[in-house]
Amino acid sequence: MRKMLLCTLMGFGFMNLCVGQTNATTDKISVNTYDTNGLVKQIHLEGKEALSFDIPTYIQENDHLERLIISGAIKTDISTTIINFDSNKLQDQDGEYICKEVQTQYKPFLGVRSEGRDDLNGVDVKQVIATTAAAKGGIIINETITEFNGDVINSYCDLMSAVRSSEIGDRVELKMQKGVKHYSKYVIVGSKAISNVTYKYCQDEPLEISNEIASNVNMEEASLSTYPNPTGSVSSVNFNSASDEDVIFHVMDITGNLIHKEVFSNFNGNLMLDYNFDNQSVGTYIIAIHQGEEVYKRKVQLIK
Repeated sequence: MRKMLLCTLMGFGFMNLCVGQTNATTDKISVNTYDTNGLVKQIHLEGKEALSFDIPTYIQENDHLERLIISGAIKTDISTTIINFDSNKLQDQDGEYICKEVQTQYKPFLGVRSEGRDDLNGVDVKQVIATTAAAKGGIIINETITEFNGDVINSYCDLMSAVRSSEIGDRVELKMQKGVKHYSKYVIVGSKAISNVTYKYCQDEPLEISNEIASNVNMEEASLSTYPNPTGSVSSVNFNSASDEDVIFHVMDITGNLIHKEVFSNFNGNLMLDYNFDNQSVGTYIIAIHQGEEVYKRKVQLIK
């Protein structure tokens, strides 16, 4: 009974998290500043404010404080970026620039949002996340998953446990049901990136800052970010601009060869999309946004 209750709680918690991933307010950053007497100020940022918050600049502008703590999380359907900075834990504060350190882990991921059935006979697929293993395997809404690679699925918790026990890249069989029909589908287990990001002082200017914008545009008027970086498959792109001109999205290899081009009309100030590198080989790529006469660039490293 206790195990069933624990599983149910885990399922509800994960479902709440998944639903929240479609809502920008799950992107949150908190800033705490201290003087010799203790906490001075707390700042809480959500959504676009969290995404556009310039952490390196804030650290540099406030390095006179007794202590500065920045924490938060940026989430998409296929990645979570956890941000941690504590000035008291810096070993060396010599350096003109602030560099970002990223450690990324990849966990098995199927890519469906589902609900357990009242009869405990499988889970009903309610949503299939684009570009994931489930989407590539042809899983569709309103199908029921009853087995995952030989493991009987009685609840949502069972499915999550089975996926986590698999290996990224495994070819697994899913027993499916729709109405009175029973059949199998095969998928290649995908991955979800969990990145831990922290910051430190450094002597050399970070590449991602120097190449972030390849023009003289004001940083407060436009910003381009990509995460996770490095990525094992998908890079989530977020572009903000005060201009309403059309946006042209480019992906190039390191030599400048064009791989992908897409035009977004009726731009309303924010563009968020996921780009899948699955068909590309390991290496460095350039994501570029063209808007009017301005060009914004990010380098993304693909690892597999």
